[in-house]
Amino acid sequence: MNESRPETGPLPPYLVRRDFLDEEIVSRLLDYAVRHQTEFEATTLQGGRIDSSFRVSAFLRDLGEWKQELRNLLLPLTPALIAELRVTPFEPDKIEVELVAHGDGAFYKQHIDTFTGRAEGEETQRLLSGVYYFHAKPKAFSGGALRLYAFGADETKGKFIDLEPEWNTLVVFPSWVPHEVRGVSCPSERFMDSRFAINCWFRRRRPGRQT
Repeated sequence: MNESRPETGPLPPYLVRRDFLDEEIVSRLLDYAVRHQTEFEATTLQGGRIDSSFRVSAFLRDLGEWKQELRNLLLPLTPALIAELRVTPFEPDKIEVELVAHGDGAFYKQHIDTFTGRAEGEETQRLLSGVYYFHAKPKAFSGGALRLYAFGADETKGKFIDLEPEWNTLVVFPSWVPHEVRGVSCPSERFMDSRFAINCWFRRRRPGRQT
């Protein structure tokens, strides 16, 4: 965990929960990812655009039985996450999840999650972002840190903190926090050696929208 030194605005709130899942569940997740390797697609930006100068990774659209299992696991955590992060309380309407693989050369430049995502979220908005990390053992990649920026900061100025993608760890932060995925090196170039992550967004219904 490395923190920059420039004297600018404060770092954003975030929390880290290690040993988040039982090892048996982690093993099942990895097995699911590897078995569905051929179904992974290039990740996109808002509007479904692919831009390899801004984001390189692959994601799985269909999480099958994992979709509801992960939502059932995460939803009850919402009040505690809100309290720990000290953000404005809200009632989650849904939790959006996706499985992403970062292989050799993958990255995602600085962005915020409130302006990303697919059309399915038009009725709701992202308020909290979570990233759950897992990978094969022994770890065969390096890099891939999640960098959280203070407002107004970027690679040339301002504060940031790098959070390493530790096995079986969940990181949660407000969706308005500027962040990026640092470059990944995976010399074997094998899919199973990728930096795997479950991206999850806690969403509330937009004001004025009817259920």
